[in-house]
Amino acid sequence: MLLAFLLLSGCTGGGAVPRGWSGVTADSGNLFLGGMDGRIVAVNTANGSLMWSVPLVNPPSGGGGLGCAPAVTAVAIYGTPVVDGDIVYVTGYNGKIYAISSSTRLSKDRYLSKDAKSLPKPIIAGAAVAGGKVFVGSSDGLVYALDTVSLDLKWQFATGDKIWSTPVVSGDTVYVTSFDKKIYALNAADGSKKWEFKTEGAIVSPPVIDNGAVYFGSLDRYFYALNAADGSLKWKFMGGNWYWAKPVVYKGVVYAANLDGKVYVLDAVSGQKQVELNLGGPSSASPVMVGNLLIVATEAGAVYSLDSASNQQRLLADLGEKVFSTLAASAGKVYIHSDKDKLYEIAVDSGIKRELNIK
Repeated sequence: MLLAFLLLSGCTGGGAVPRGWSGVTADSGNLFLGGMDGRIVAVNTANGSLMWSVPLVNPPSGGGGLGCAPAVTAVAIYGTPVVDGDIVYVTGYNGKIYAISSSTRLSKDRYLSKDAKSLPKPIIAGAAVAGGKVFVGSSDGLVYALDTVSLDLKWQFATGDKIWSTPVVSGDTVYVTSFDKKIYALNAADGSKKWEFKTEGAIVSPPVIDNGAVYFGSLDRYFYALNAADGSLKWKFMGGNWYWAKPVVYKGVVYAANLDGKVYVLDAVSGQKQVELNLGGPSSASPVMVGNLLIVATEAGAVYSLDSASNQQRLLADLGEKVFSTLAASAGKVYIHSDKDKLYEIAVDSGIKRELNIK
């Protein structure tokens, strides 16, 4: 269902706005996300008020190809924004990356891929920022490194298929997964390939790098741990369905949410399963740690806390709305963007919920 919805979302009928499902980023007491009406939104966590919003729009177009309705003006936003100082970087389904000043709202943008023979390819992934570069993968199969100030291209690297996952930077290496069933380790300075590892399925989950290992799940139903230095396999573990969410590694334990409705709790060194936690429904939203608690949401909107010490789970809230977006955490609270374009704050200790203003 999740995959089919995203594949079809580029052609919406009747002038409807593409919705997207941007995750939330918490930074310096503020929250940043892409609204389903095509705005980048900044919210103050102290009082829950809307600080500012910037609409992302396409130029007017006649549209109408392949049975689609005329092109809409708003931009669908799937990637989670990333903040670097005063600048918020966000990717659009229209194939552009945007850099927006949080203080002035002045912005610049550029298409990642566009030539005379083809239209820009959609960007599903969010961006990563490190060492004066912005890294982002596109549906054209390319990883791009851009200058953080000018957005000029520094280098690009071609994978064999679409990229839907956000790159991850660790030290001087960029890690990115692809629909070509591979994960790549690239030199952050020049984009040269250090190594690649192939699975048996497309990979949409971003990896996590921890203590010299790379952890990620694949659509072949296996969860993998690789040696970060050379890409050699350390271990793999089979789940009951696809791995879509980014895993969490905490104190030598890997938490891998699966579309089979379970979170697999694995020893980070050996891959041995310690326990599996049943959520009662699939989870595709990337979870977060709050203190020693893992906070995870199901697609149906049930939000659980999982105690890392006792492996006990507790229902924090039932939003009654679908959740596909990356969660964020700050100061003992978790923030969730629902498919109804609502932003919720849940206090982890008490379960108290409030809706923040993003309109």
